[in-house]
Amino acid sequence: SNERYLMGAATNIGTALKDAAADYKNGLVNLYHCPHEIWIAYAIKVLESLAYFSSVLVLMIFLTQDMGLSDTAAGTVFGLWSASMSFFMLFVGFIADSLGIKKALIVGLLIALVGRLLITFTTDPWIVYPGLFILSVGFAYMIPLIAAAVQLFSTKKAQSYAFSWYYVVMNIGSFIAGISLDGLRTTFTEPISFAFLGMDLVIRPIQMIFAVAVIATFVSLALVTFFVRNRIPPEELASDDDSEEDRKKAADQDKAQRESLHKSAFEVMKEVTQQRTFWIFITFIFLLVLVKMIFQYNHSLYPLYMERIGLGAWTGKLYSINPLIIIFLVPVMTALTRQMKSYNVIMLGSVVSAGSVFFLGIGEGIMMIVMFQVVLSIGEALYSPRIYDYTANIAPPGKESSYMAYSKAPMFFAKVAAGPLSGILLANLCAEGSIASERNTELMWIIVGASTMISPIMLLLGRRWLDVESRKKRGELQELQ
Repeated sequence: SNERYLMGAATNIGTALKDAAADYKNGLVNLYHCPHEIWIAYAIKVLESLAYFSSVLVLMIFLTQDMGLSDTAAGTVFGLWSASMSFFMLFVGFIADSLGIKKALIVGLLIALVGRLLITFTTDPWIVYPGLFILSVGFAYMIPLIAAAVQLFSTKKAQSYAFSWYYVVMNIGSFIAGISLDGLRTTFTEPISFAFLGMDLVIRPIQMIFAVAVIATFVSLALVTFFVRNRIPPEELASDDDSEEDRKKAADQDKAQRESLHKSAFEVMKEVTQQRTFWIFITFIFLLVLVKMIFQYNHSLYPLYMERIGLGAWTGKLYSINPLIIIFLVPVMTALTRQMKSYNVIMLGSVVSAGSVFFLGIGEGIMMIVMFQVVLSIGEALYSPRIYDYTANIAPPGKESSYMAYSKAPMFFAKVAAGPLSGILLANLCAEGSIASERNTELMWIIVGASTMISPIMLLLGRRWLDVESRKKRGELQELQ
């Protein structure tokens, strides 16, 4: 009986994997028929992810070691900087929808470039802090904007896989950032001085990471300027076997985008915030905040934790486990769960991700860190791409950038808390110079894990009201307009 059960289970898994492979192949074929701009969007996402993740991985180290801040002060600066990104996302979506995708991308990249230049060549607080502020505005622009670009540059048939691959390329950039971090820190151990336009500039070893981000931004600007069109003709977003409904949606989307270009950012904001669906969506995103805070802690808490338990040389390599797994696992998970409701997949993935933190609560050591990163990756591969798909599906035509921006906005509240909390946890449970008997990093991570588990519990309790897609299918569409 047990043998028959195991054989049946193996057959079902084999069939599921075979179907997933076929679905995956069809997804790639559909992506191939999208406008060429989608590949430019992917390339920009790789470069921006490289710039973002490499910067956040060393920012706490830069603030404590190069700027001379205490753990608590550095955590506060990191938290305010991260939170300001989410705050500015409240507004940039409306601006992007009113500017058009190409102009919005160029504006965002130029802002990010200024910020990156200001933090690369000095440790003067009067330059670094404004630079971080400007950089947060640039990140606030680019993160939701590229996600919106993927939706705008993909056909209806390709959309699920477009967002799956969007998440893949984001993690390619993250993987490159992680795997190159340790090598760059080993290679550049002394400050580099040079003269430029009559100025004597100095790049400290940690700031070489910021210099890489500057180069990546110049490349992205060239790609947008020369290879992205201002508007994609609707016929390029249609497939030969599209239904009449799909073709109508593509035409409506194009019309809405052109109309948005003649509206002010305030008018776009007013239209979006008057919709009841939007506020249900915001509540749903808000409840995901705590589980998504794991990634905040992975940037603010993890690097200094690794330094202080004696594994600083492994920081980048172990961090890169997460994006490496995501690169290969997200398309497979997308295929395997494609027939499942987005809300259910998001709930399942958030439980797995929240549970991953408790491995670090078992004890210090490479194996526990590896298990944390692996389990976190499985949960992330399940739920994160589906959030983009979910957002794109419920966003009204012409309001994609606004919804994508607001899908990130609730993280403002989490980041305000996560930065200072990271500093407090480090100062009390993993202090600079402490030995193993003086640390209690297990309790530190258990506190983090317990707080993140609140998200999936709340999503489960509120699913009937929060699952907008299912409510529309149940005939409640009119109620939500």
